[in-house]
Amino acid sequence: MTISNELSILFHGHYGILILDNEVTVGHFVATPPLLWARLIQRGGTYGVAEGYPVPLTTQQTQREMRMWDQVSLPVIIQTLKDLRDSADYMVIGNNAGQGLPLAKSVPQALRATKAAIIYGESLPEIKEYEGMGYRTFLRRSDLVFHLAGLAKNARRPLTLAFINTIQHDASTFHLP
Repeated sequence: MTISNELSILFHGHYGILILDNEVTVGHFVATPPLLWARLIQRGGTYGVAEGYPVPLTTQQTQREMRMWDQVSLPVIIQTLKDLRDSADYMVIGNNAGQGLPLAKSVPQALRATKAAIIYGESLPEIKEYEGMGYRTFLRRSDLVFHLAGLAKNARRPLTLAFINTIQHDASTFHLP
């Protein structure tokens, strides 16, 4: 099954958001009540919904999510973005000290200004590069869920999140925020 098909099924009847970010940031996406959450993992040269998902994204779930060290391949993520078509209502790219730039370039130009956002921690020194690519929405991670809730409310559909980890971690490189 293609990523586009999997997300279309997952997001059916929902306002579907695809987030590409570092797994240690997941705690910023917890809401009350918990949002439906699906982790996408690499399998067979593309990304798909991991077994056992979707689940409610609770604080307890974020602790598990932060310790899942997915295989990360920038070329596979970029190809996955090309294969998405219109399966997500909105896309979010984590800047992560500029590491989001190649991913942001892979989002179709037509989506960048109105159906995508760049998120960051405390500052976004790369904002000019993102603006040059056509992005217009820049948010702190801590403001993202509020922003997305407004979009979902306007669409009159419940908010659902899908997530691709973009930074490879292992026991020697992992740290909690």
